[in-house]
Amino acid sequence: MKTIAEKYIQRILDEIFLHEGLENPIQVSELMQIVPLTDREIRKVVQYLINERFEPIGSKSSLPAGFFKITDINDYIEAVSNLNPRSVKIEARALNLAKACRKKGIEIPEVHISKYKNSSKIIVHIHNSVVFIGNEKDVIR
Repeated sequence: MKTIAEKYIQRILDEIFLHEGLENPIQVSELMQIVPLTDREIRKVVQYLINERFEPIGSKSSLPAGFFKITDINDYIEAVSNLNPRSVKIEARALNLAKACRKKGIEIPEVHISKYKNSSKIIVHIHNSVVFIGNEKDVIR
């Protein structure tokens, strides 16, 4: 992460790893008191730690909410189940964006959205085309 100092990234990781298991999470507001970063920056660091450095960090929105170190299968299941409602909201937002474009006169055909089998990509079906959206976009006609 080029925009955030490594010492802050490491400090966030260290603090999260002090909170082992889904019953002992640390909230973003607590992390904000430890490092001089915004909540958005902290979430971006956590995303980086998981996606780039492969750190076992889970999160949950139900109480007690926050980030935690995954220590077993139950922690992992909680972390993954917490991601699904977000993916549903993202899908709804993408469909609403198509509606908004149509409302403003931008020609957008009927769109159907689904997740690719490994969930690393989103599949957008537009007429006779399929668009895979991940780190790169692939259009298959």
